[in-house]
Amino acid sequence: MLDNLNSEILSFKETAIMEIANFGRNYEKETGKKVLPAWFGEGDSPTSSLIYNETIEAIKNGKSFYTFQNGIYNLRTEIAKYMNEVFDISTKPENHSVVTGGMMGLRLICDLIVDHGDEVVMVGPVWPNIRSSVLLKKGNIKEISLKLNDGEWVLDYDYLINSITKNTKMVFVNSPGNPTGWVMPKKEQERLLEHTRNLGCWLISDEVYHQITYNDLPSPSFLQSSKADDRLIVINSASKSFSMTGWRVGWITHPEELGVHIAKLVQITTTGVPEFLQYGLISALKNYKEITKELRKNLKASRDIMFDRLIHWKKVDCSIPDAAFYAFFKVKGVNNSLDFAKKLIFETNVGVAPGIAFGQSGEGHIRICFAAKESFINKIMDRLEPILS
Repeated sequence: MLDNLNSEILSFKETAIMEIANFGRNYEKETGKKVLPAWFGEGDSPTSSLIYNETIEAIKNGKSFYTFQNGIYNLRTEIAKYMNEVFDISTKPENHSVVTGGMMGLRLICDLIVDHGDEVVMVGPVWPNIRSSVLLKKGNIKEISLKLNDGEWVLDYDYLINSITKNTKMVFVNSPGNPTGWVMPKKEQERLLEHTRNLGCWLISDEVYHQITYNDLPSPSFLQSSKADDRLIVINSASKSFSMTGWRVGWITHPEELGVHIAKLVQITTTGVPEFLQYGLISALKNYKEITKELRKNLKASRDIMFDRLIHWKKVDCSIPDAAFYAFFKVKGVNNSLDFAKKLIFETNVGVAPGIAFGQSGEGHIRICFAAKESFINKIMDRLEPILS
């Protein structure tokens, strides 16, 4: 049955995060033991009533028809207002396209830019889906790795710049980063943007965690240093900042002339985000200060509980993140993080993401999502301490 299907898809492996999640779920089914899941990147708090009430109202008012592929104009206008206020920039509704989540946005951008054999430079460790999207287009990945140095993730910026050449078609940066929480400084963003501008290659910035910081300020955006004709595309999502992971709503900020081509790709994939969900995002953007203030407070409390203990564990080498909501740390003596993650399920009933999921530079590490209630974090740490302390 499978012999005449697309061989590329058949040979593609699921990500190590999904592999460990399915392993843990099967373990639960077979043993009856409850595994504490910290493998996925989402919080455990439901979406704010400020958002879902507007969505319900939109459904009641019949907002359930096809919309413009780039999104309803009211939402695109609100996105422009939000981005302009948060980053002190000047964009128009035509600079934004609404997509079915940040991941779909990245997938569409890879379809738009990457051809067979194109070189894509990316900073790693990085979440696996972007790597998969490039490989599905048969692009060639050149990964420049962050290094954990004295409790801080650092990047050799000279090496990054020198690695981007006339042969590079696209550069991908995720800042704030998943899984590390690393944030690229504005000065280095300016330098990288100027370099890609001079070479004429595309710069794709995944900024979905821009509100998840611990200094009460949004993280720097490449948009703050950009020009109207720059080959710069920024990906954002409602998932992280507004606790809307399951809603699958995001947006792309792009040069105006790309809008019509993004619309074509939306048309042949999802046909567009459901209209009533778009009204939910409008409410999220209008109320972002209240929503993100509460989210940051809760995340900081959970982060501090986790790292107050983690930094003292002898088998761990870690960095306290300035952004995002992950603990990503090296476990001394571990060379196969997938096997180690399975071992943790057997011995502690805690499910973590193996570092190899984020590229070879992540091997030997594990990632724990701390976007959870304090009681959940304490349970995880109690169970892991005998193994990692």
